[in-house]
Amino acid sequence: MLKSLRVRSAMVLAGLLLAACASDQGPAETALKAAEEAVTSAVAEAAKYVPEQVKAIQDQLKGLKDSYSKGDYKAVLSGTSDLTAKAKALGAAAAAKKAELTKSWEDMSAGFPKVVDAIKSRVAILSKAKKLPATVDKAAVAGAKSGLEAIDKIWSDAQASYKSGNLADAFAKAKTVKTQAAELMTKLGMEVPAALKT
Repeated sequence: MLKSLRVRSAMVLAGLLLAACASDQGPAETALKAAEEAVTSAVAEAAKYVPEQVKAIQDQLKGLKDSYSKGDYKAVLSGTSDLTAKAKALGAAAAAKKAELTKSWEDMSAGFPKVVDAIKSRVAILSKAKKLPATVDKAAVAGAKSGLEAIDKIWSDAQASYKSGNLADAFAKAKTVKTQAAELMTKLGMEVPAALKT
């Protein structure tokens, strides 16, 4: 009789534990889905602007999914609020970086065409000059003409990348044209503006 009572008690206790686990499963699943949606939404933009911050949040989401599949619903419930907060912070960081890059692009877009115009003007003057300055030779003037064509092409590609939303590519190309413009200006004996040196 005592043995039978112990078996029944153990079965009741096991049933209560299973019921407790099952009662956490629904809320854990809901919380995990909400956190996953928050992460997915944040990662879409963050991958473009703050890619170095994306892996940690994806790893945390994977860890919570693993906990869920192992039935550790309490860990899921306690971890999802932190993950959701981190996803919001990631979204805010991506928005801030996008705003910063957009401002930088606008500043560069306003000034760079003036630099190109100055180089073109210098090339035109030197091409017509009967005598070149001591620091400039004919090869530098001829090279500047083809260099300007390359700069125009790359700058046009950079603008297209910016318009399509690919800021990383736009800035990579802009960096190339800045370097090339600075080199041309140096070869033509022009003063290189500080904006091209940064």
